Amino acid sequence: MTIKSLTAEERDIILRSLSATFEYFDFDFQTRLSVDEDAVRGVISGWPNVDDSDDDGEPALVINNSLNDLLYGVGVKDEDFIRLTGVGRAEILRVYRKWAVERGWKSTGGH
Repeated sequence: MTIKSLTAEERDIILRSLSATFEYFDFDFQTRLSVDEDAVRGVISGWPNVDDSDDDGEPALVINNSLNDLLYGVGVKDEDFIRLTGVGRAEILRVYRKWAVERGWKSTGGH
């Protein structure tokens, strides 16, 4: 499954999370996410009409790696999740897990 299987609100949470990556990554952007800033900008600019059906395709990598690092990698404070995305860490994690499970993945990066 792809982002199209998510609700409009869930897709919006992912979009806001992708935008939040620019708040936390700068010089080490590509090292942390395995994609460059232009790839993330491309997914954001095409949202929600992106094809994330290929697990190894750039849109899926952008979504997976951005959510994974925001949730588990950079130490984002709970209040910052709310400020940047409008929802807390638990809601982002729920949407991330739903997206991953509906793709047939058994887990997300951190759990």
